[in-house]
Amino acid sequence: MDEEELAGFITRDPLAWRIWMSGYETGLAQGHQDERAGMEDLADLVARRQLVLEHCREEIRAELANTMTMAQVRRAREHTRVGNYAGGVVAWDRDGHE
Repeated sequence: MDEEELAGFITRDPLAWRIWMSGYETGLAQGHQDERAGMEDLADLVARRQLVLEHCREEIRAELANTMTMAQVRRAREHTRVGNYAGGVVAWDRDGHE
């Protein structure tokens, strides 16, 4: 039986039509339930992430500052060449190492 014959049988036979529609309604209802559950899961995930971000705000700020400092250090290293020191205080000499 091909699709056209099956469709003809379902639309002509009242029992087949009720069975078909019952299955369709069940599938549609399950799809809506799955969508709601997915949205609830998404909302829960977003709420948890927001709580973590709020709880770890200071750590995130410290990490951001550290990341920015490391980026500045990398840029400074990229622009530093042997023999181009023009004098002045060197950070590691501040402690009086001689």
